[in-house]
Amino acid sequence: MELPRRLGSVEVVPELPERPVTRAPVKDTVPVIIRGENVVGKVAGWTPEHISERIGEREVPISVADADGAFRYNPDMAGGLHFEPMQGAKLAAEFRGTTTERKLCMQQMPIESRLPELLPELTVPPYVPADKINDINLWMASADSRTPLHYDDMHNIFVQIEGRKRFRLFNPAQFDLLYPGPLNTRSQHLSQVELNAPDLDRFPKLARAEYWEAVVEPGDMLFMPAFWWHQVSAPDLAVSVNYWWRADVRDCLTPAFFRQLHMNSVVENVHNLFRGYDLDGLGEGSAAVLALAGLALQHGQDSAAARLCGATIVGAARDAGRRCGLGVEEAGLDEVVDGLVDRQVWSAADQALARRGLGVSAAARPGRSAPPETIRELVRELAHSGIGWR
Repeated sequence: MELPRRLGSVEVVPELPERPVTRAPVKDTVPVIIRGENVVGKVAGWTPEHISERIGEREVPISVADADGAFRYNPDMAGGLHFEPMQGAKLAAEFRGTTTERKLCMQQMPIESRLPELLPELTVPPYVPADKINDINLWMASADSRTPLHYDDMHNIFVQIEGRKRFRLFNPAQFDLLYPGPLNTRSQHLSQVELNAPDLDRFPKLARAEYWEAVVEPGDMLFMPAFWWHQVSAPDLAVSVNYWWRADVRDCLTPAFFRQLHMNSVVENVHNLFRGYDLDGLGEGSAAVLALAGLALQHGQDSAAARLCGATIVGAARDAGRRCGLGVEEAGLDEVVDGLVDRQVWSAADQALARRGLGVSAAARPGRSAPPETIRELVRELAHSGIGWR
């Protein structure tokens, strides 16, 4: 019996009911293939030869797979993939394997910033909300190559242009069965499991995991909601374009999302949350972050709520410090808070609340934090204090 178990193939539909897709609750929304609707225009003509010709002599970074065709991160899960520069004019021959037997991938190449030669031909499918797009990327993969199992935290329309790609898709609720990489590393969104040769002695919970399969062909679009785990393999030389856009944060309340709230980058710069997710439905500025902390508490994610309180305090202190010329980039956080009190921007009560809240936040870890009542009271106090921004 194959483990993890295959549940079946994802549904193939002629179109999606919503244009653009603005709400897609991750726990209730499943991936689908959209087949038969030609909405990509000139992108359909992006063959390897066309891409090579357009890029010309300019070099682009290409990742190189291991001997078995797998693209892997370093064993310590701290480093990234191996990249090397390649002239655009050589791409088609290299990827078709006429000059090398290596397995290559043009990985997540932002078209606007890295491939401006292709930008005039780019169109956006009607399902993608243009005002919430984070990235539009070109992908090219050698035949018989594959990515690691991973998730992305944005909604995705994946357009297949040439060749086929096979997706193995795992519901976000299976997070604990898929052994994500260590937090605060470049591989925290990657599974430590090798799906093609699973080590069930080392990763026994994987035996309970189940996946859906999607095989996309030229002209197909795959809609993949945020936080769905997926491994992607290319049986053929494959060219694809994907469109990532910010999901409504209220639709993303999954184990992976709550774990990400413990990242140091969230506490150190809470504005990263606004770059990654649409928080408009929760309010503005710090009010939205505290509302999200309230949702975390409702879902039993006390430590994530505590971290959001810390992020609110850090963000508010730095925002206020910049406005009154405190030089927050050089100063420590305690110095900034003291300076705000000296300038009468914050009260002594705000200062005491900030220090208490930062202590609660710093002690929080996934699955471990102060009692929920303590964090709930902290959220309430912050909402009624002078600590915040709009």
